[in-house]
Amino acid sequence: MGLFDIFKGEKSWEEENAYTGETPDCPRCGHSLTKKYVFSEMYCENCRCGLDDDEDDDDSESLSVYEAAEIWASHGKDEDYMFGYSEEELEDAL
Repeated sequence: MGLFDIFKGEKSWEEENAYTGETPDCPRCGHSLTKKYVFSEMYCENCRCGLDDDEDDDDSESLSVYEAAEIWASHGKDEDYMFGYSEEELEDAL
């Protein structure tokens, strides 16, 4: 430990876990992918896709507007629980 090490302070959680390596280009749009933390997935800020996103998503796991409306209402109509539906669609489904 050096004389001036006491003035450096400890690194924050974000600084300790930040990813500093290079990332490949997005297969959809060609922009460089983003990886915020060492343990997080890569994603594209331009087209909002992740590497694990499939082009062939089937609707078997999607929520109907009625199911989404029930969940949305049970969470106090929080916009984080809208599941891609508009407020008007959810209100009409209730």
